Amino acid sequence: MSNRLQNSKGLAVINRRQVLSAGTATFAGLAMPSVLRAQPVTKMRIGVVPLLSSGPLFIAVAKGYFQKVGIEVELRTFADGALAIPALVAGELDATVATLNAGLFNAVSKGANYKLVLDRGSEKPGFGSTTILVSNKMYDAGVTGIDKFALLKGARFSMQAPGGIDHYLLANGLLKAGLDPRTSATYASGLTYPDIIKSMGTGVTDAAQCPVPLAFLAESNNVGKIIGTGADIVPNAQLGCWTMPTKFLEGNRKAAVAFAMAHIYAARLFVEAAKTKDPEIVKIIADATKVPGALIEKAAPRWTGYDHEGMPNTQSVLDQASFWVDTMKLISGPVPKDALFDLGIAEEAAAALKSKNPFV
Repeated sequence: MSNRLQNSKGLAVINRRQVLSAGTATFAGLAMPSVLRAQPVTKMRIGVVPLLSSGPLFIAVAKGYFQKVGIEVELRTFADGALAIPALVAGELDATVATLNAGLFNAVSKGANYKLVLDRGSEKPGFGSTTILVSNKMYDAGVTGIDKFALLKGARFSMQAPGGIDHYLLANGLLKAGLDPRTSATYASGLTYPDIIKSMGTGVTDAAQCPVPLAFLAESNNVGKIIGTGADIVPNAQLGCWTMPTKFLEGNRKAAVAFAMAHIYAARLFVEAAKTKDPEIVKIIADATKVPGALIEKAAPRWTGYDHEGMPNTQSVLDQASFWVDTMKLISGPVPKDALFDLGIAEEAAAALKSKNPFV
């Protein structure tokens, strides 16, 4: 019998077993050379999601920053960072974005052999890319803003993967409206963002989180209405982190720092371009995501926030872990901070960029 339940509309409904099994396969590691150009090239298989928020990685690849620190990258695409977990633990990837999800926290609480080391985007007010959409029917019924979330009681929420940022934001919207997020809505997973938008247009989905610029496209096509942003629900929520296995960090710390240096510098360009709509950066992102440049420009400056020094919002990460343990009760805890992070990688990379930046 399949672990995946289905609701009356045919969407896969999240259950506890699905979340826990998603987290059992966790994140494995990188292999990178020293920052010095004289070192031999190291090939890296990197998991990436084809979204605007992945802009820093696309910039670093297009501008040759990884090559400058001796890294040759091979990108593998996943609809959601959580879906890259099985490939990572199977040794098919050397590094990937780790979207923060209940499965990841469950694996850490059980002794997972990896660490979160580098910022991979957050919902900084004014710059965050997550967007809350409701169907035209729900909008007409009065769900015209985040402050109207109470009217979504009994609604059908769709998301890409269980226990992830979509789930987190929607559930918190219900919680802030005074509703029990465990019982006040039906959560369904298994659709990509474009498919979620289609399901909203056919009446299957009442509300969802979709990133810009897809949310703008949905509204312009009269599929649904934008009622707010993820930052309106949980300001500064951390979306994800780059993750490396403990074994790799113990034996390849210089390489880990080299990767972080390239990404941090590219993220700074990404944040600045979100303000200026730099045409070169817009083209790089459009080519990588296959999203028209005009839509990317329209989304600016809401391309996803990044920390200048590459540091994740650790308090947000811990808050999300507690949410899945204490509020949603999808996983057991606790999830200790020292089991989650190795922030020395970001610290060393930021310091190295200040002393000698190889990308300028």
